[in-house]
Amino acid sequence: MRLASMKRLSVKKKCSIIIGAIVTMYFTVSYTLVKDMVSKNKNIKNISRMSLKLPNVIVHFDMKGSPPKLSYLKTLLPKLRELGVTGFLMEYEDMFPYDGRLVNISAKNCYKKSELREFLKVATQVGFDIIPLVQTFGHMEFILKLEEYEKLREVHNRPDSMCPSRSESQKLIKEMIRQIIHFHKEIFPLKYIHIGCDEVYNMNKCYQCLKRDLPDTDIYLNQVKVVTDIVKTFSSDTTILIWDDMLREISINDWERVNLNIEPVYWSYGPNIKVSHVNMMKYHKKFKNIWIASAFKGADGRAITYPNLRKRFSNHFNWLTTILDYKFGGENDIFNFEGIILTGWSRYSHFDSPCELLPVAIPSLYLNLLLVQKFKAGVGDVENSDLTYFYMNYLQNDFSAHLHCDELLIIDYVNVKQCHFDGNELYEILLNWDIKNTNILNSIDFYNSIDDSSNKIYGVDFYSRSHNINMNNIEKNIDWLNNSLYEVEYFKRKISKVMLQYFDQFFINEYVDFKIYKTNKILNDLFKDLKSMSKVKYWKQRPYK
Repeated sequence: MRLASMKRLSVKKKCSIIIGAIVTMYFTVSYTLVKDMVSKNKNIKNISRMSLKLPNVIVHFDMKGSPPKLSYLKTLLPKLRELGVTGFLMEYEDMFPYDGRLVNISAKNCYKKSELREFLKVATQVGFDIIPLVQTFGHMEFILKLEEYEKLREVHNRPDSMCPSRSESQKLIKEMIRQIIHFHKEIFPLKYIHIGCDEVYNMNKCYQCLKRDLPDTDIYLNQVKVVTDIVKTFSSDTTILIWDDMLREISINDWERVNLNIEPVYWSYGPNIKVSHVNMMKYHKKFKNIWIASAFKGADGRAITYPNLRKRFSNHFNWLTTILDYKFGGENDIFNFEGIILTGWSRYSHFDSPCELLPVAIPSLYLNLLLVQKFKAGVGDVENSDLTYFYMNYLQNDFSAHLHCDELLIIDYVNVKQCHFDGNELYEILLNWDIKNTNILNSIDFYNSIDDSSNKIYGVDFYSRSHNINMNNIEKNIDWLNNSLYEVEYFKRKISKVMLQYFDQFFINEYVDFKIYKTNKILNDLFKDLKSMSKVKYWKQRPYK
């Protein structure tokens, strides 16, 4: 009995020990899990508080050769204010109404002073900062293309860069800046001005520059210093912005000679941005503030019709993740960038064809402004976030709502038929034309025109996937050409009417002609040749000579 009792006690003891161990393990594991969850929650909470301090959110209006009507820009003000925009970078080029001895550098369809003044007054009353951009070194084609200013070119046959060694050049720049500053300061205090100075492709090549016997770096820095001194003469409290790409070329050893009263704007427009942290450090050491610049349009191709939404979104997303929680080596404090400029290029240069129209780029602009807002409000762990995942979880609903769409939009395609933003009709017309135009051109596979040197037709070899032209079905192909030419004319009339609410007739004519020129020419040439073929009574023996 005692033995049995002892055995039962031993079993109870063992059970107690096992139960105790299990309970201990349970509480230990539970404590660890809870502790880990709390820790994770704390991290998530801390991450969610990571917000971007970006006081200036600037939208760039590129006026060169495709100026939107100021009445249209005025309609955008409430929405852009709602989306967090704080100001506009106004790149006038020849659209500014210069007067006096500079009157000839303005385009014939430039803005009227009264209309521009009224728009700027309304914009500043709403709360926007206005930053005029004046080209002062490179990208001066709009002036240097003119016979009157041909002598100021750095290279005789290249009107892009101005010679900085001529006194006439500095007089021109001074008068441009004087008129720009005077005009704007009559309306509001001029907080910022942008002096361009990017992509000076031709420098230190003319006789006047070479005889100064200075390296390119000094030529460039001296010109920027001259321009900044001119600005300060007319407006001492105005902050001067400059595109940064020419500063990137300055070697570390030469940076001790950099003494400029400017704030650089570091620009990168590709889907995967390229940022030199060495250059950022140089700017940090030399300048009070650093800005960045992205692109919501005008960066996907010279003749593109609408922005690539994913690429534009990727460009902004990568910029914002780069500068979020940005620290320079050896510093503990987070560096706060002064602002972002969302550029919207209308042409790659003054002489290039027009690219995306502003109304058509509204979806890209709204989406990326929403993205900036999200980063400023606070984001979680974005380093490993997929673009599509981030869009669908944080922006899809708001983006679709701001475009007044009946269904949620995917990032790779904007179905304009179910959206109702100002510009979607123009977007849809261009989309339909691209499809129609592609079909027409694809139908024409091969074409050799008539030999104009002879009155006789030696041979017209024209083949198409769906229209095999020969003497037996020539009338059928003439009918097809007539229908195609009608499609071109229909597009021309329709888009011209819709564009009139956004642009003046000068630009509408240029843009529509640019869109239809190739197709229209091919179709008309074919039509003439087919008419000639229909009159041929005999053909030469093969082979044709």
